[in-house]
Amino acid sequence: MIVITATMRAKEGNGDDLAKVIQDFAPKFLKDPGCIDYSVHRRSDNRNIFFFYEKYEDNEALTFHSTAPHFKDMFRAMKPFLEGQADIAMFEKI
Repeated sequence: MIVITATMRAKEGNGDDLAKVIQDFAPKFLKDPGCIDYSVHRRSDNRNIFFFYEKYEDNEALTFHSTAPHFKDMFRAMKPFLEGQADIAMFEKI
């Protein structure tokens, strides 16, 4: 099992725009083969910070996720609202 965490920051004043893009695309990922969980959280004390928690059965499922057309479409839609680079980490269950 593979877990991915990511933290992303919206440009000042664009938090709601970024949230809308995420809400539009996130349900699509849950339908991907091997996706166990795909949830996104918004920080309570800074509405411009988003935390992604994703869980996949295996590397094949993660590869499918990262090459799916809706993955590329989501990042294209998010790009105008993002500030800086995402902080992404991958974990394997022990």
